[in-house]
Amino acid sequence: MENDGVKPREGEKDHVLFFYLLVALLFCVFMRMLLVNSFTIVTPSMVPTIQPGDKVNAFRLLLFTRKIKANDIIVFYKPTDFTKDEVYCKRVLGTPGDRIGAVDGHCWNDRVLKPVGVVEEQEKLRWMFDGFFEFSDSYEVIPYTDTGWNIKNWGPLIVPAKGLTMSLDDFTRELYRKVIEYETGGPLDESLKEYTFRGDYYFAVGDNAMSSFDSRYWGFIPEDFIIGIVGGKRIRNK
Repeated sequence: MENDGVKPREGEKDHVLFFYLLVALLFCVFMRMLLVNSFTIVTPSMVPTIQPGDKVNAFRLLLFTRKIKANDIIVFYKPTDFTKDEVYCKRVLGTPGDRIGAVDGHCWNDRVLKPVGVVEEQEKLRWMFDGFFEFSDSYEVIPYTDTGWNIKNWGPLIVPAKGLTMSLDDFTRELYRKVIEYETGGPLDESLKEYTFRGDYYFAVGDNAMSSFDSRYWGFIPEDFIIGIVGGKRIRNK
């Protein structure tokens, strides 16, 4: 029985194959851009875990498949003025609702039994004389009020969580001022006695405990500022 269909010519077969290969390639590129972003680390703030010049992959997909945990390394937009113009890479110390702090240079999270961060680097911080930091303006930490908090000893504080209501006094008003103003879009009402957070936030620090510009200095990271969780093989700088 004869085939009534029209057979494609050899050249047409090649064009069809090329089209499908091109579509598959563009799809793979699009999915990689959507789900995975690669970044080159340019500062020593994550030493010894990540060296300057190393490349890391930030997996967006992980944000949808599991919760961010303490000790995860994340890539995010720096929230100093809540504009997405600078990208940082740090280790998560606190997740929404966590109670965190530092004693003698060592960070703690009351929901995590094991150490958070690199203990050896935190031990170096513990024994470094205070004058070293005073000369570099890195001794005092948030909220920059008369609390006595410093790079070695700070906290406890609670990381803002969606639905969490916080009583406001002179101390907490300054500690959470940026978060409240970010959420409300205006200056903080100084007469406000309490506030219920509308979103989830994180607190992240560098593994290089003595030399990292992180949440200790600029505060909390909104969840929607997080680009991805670092995973996979890190490409070492040669």
